[in-house]
Parts: sequence; C-alpha cells; structure tokens
Amino acid sequence: MAKTGAILLVLGAVGLLAGCAQTTGAQRPSAQAPTSTAPIAGVVCPPDGTVAVRNDVLRVRYAGADPADPATCLLRNPDGSTQRLVGGLISTHPVNDAERRAAIAGLFPMAVGKTTQVSYSLVSALVPHPQFFPFEESFRVSGEGRFDLNGANRPTWVVDSVLRSQIDPQANYDMRYVVDQQTGVVLAFNMTSRTGANLFARPYRVTELELPGQP
Repeated sequence: MAKTGAILLVLGAVGLLAGCAQTTGAQRPSAQAPTSTAPIAGVVCPPDGTVAVRNDVLRVRYAGADPADPATCLLRNPDGSTQRLVGGLISTHPVNDAERRAAIAGLFPMAVGKTTQVSYSLVSALVPHPQFFPFEESFRVSGEGRFDLNGANRPTWVVDSVLRSQIDPQANYDMRYVVDQQTGVVLAFNMTSRTGANLFARPYRVTELELPGQP
C-alpha cells in the first residue's frame, strides 16, 4: 500500500486524480502523447468570478470554461496556479488521458442513472524508476438532491465514484460529489476507504457561494 498511497497523494487534486490512460493489451501510453480535447456536450462550468468558500478554510475562485475546450473548467488555486477540471470533476494531465476523458463524457448532460467506467494507470515522476499502477474508476449519477446555501435551497446532482487499484487491495475508495445544477460548482465532496486506508483527499462542504453580478 505504501507505493500506491504515495502515488495517490502526489496525484490527488481536490478529491480528483490526475491520471494517464491505459491503452489496450500490454501497451503503455507514451509520455509524449497530447491530452485529448474531444468535445463533451452538456458540461456546466462555474461562471468566471464565482467564489466558493469551504469549511476546510479554502476559498476557491473559478475562471469559467477554457475557450479552447469548453468541457474543461478553470479553477484558480489559493497559490495563484490554475487547475483544469474536465467536466468540472477530473483533473487533466499532460500524459495521454483520452480514455478517462472519453469515459467521463458519458455522464453529460447529467441525468440520473448515467454510468461510466474506465481503466487507466497512474505514474509519478517522483518514483526513481517510473512504474505504472493500474486502476479502475467508475462514475454514476446516483440521484438529485437539495443543498441549503446562502439561504437558498439549491438543486444538485449526486455523483458517486469508485476508485480501485488492480494490484493493491488496500487502495479501494468511494467518493461522492454533490454538484450544483445551476453553476456546476462541487458543493460537497466526501471520500471513504473500504479497507481503512489513509485518504488522499479531504472531505469538504461549501459554506458560501459568491456568484458574479450578485450582491
């Protein structure tokens, strides 16, 4: 579990992993392969200027959709760096992530019951001799809900995800995203381990949502 846990800690981002997609058979993706930008219909990105204040003290500012790739939402981290989230859920990665992107495309436009699954490998440059760690990940739009925020009851999508290592039985995680239907902001995130393993991302809830043009 030690190596797998280290990989997850390095690549985890806002409860989402940066992954490199696994090709079929025994082949492995080339480190030179470009990130796929195949269009995904129905993605809702938080408007530029949206600010989410979370109960883990983070203040997250969104910068709208990437003009060159409207399915990728831009998020400004507190340190000034920019994070790219495909569908507002999964982090992009410079290594070929075409399969993972294609899989999550099946969730959009979101509707209850939509399910998608993908197999891919994680790799970290911090490992002296890079190794590929195979994972399976699934997403499901499990239902709709309501989220009390700013004195309003906001409609949400509930998206459940399972992340499972194919070589390390300890690395088996369940994640839940509560996504605002209007803005695409992840209003709450939770992660649990089926085996009691250390978590690589912290649960959180949004406590304030500041929308551009609204007092």
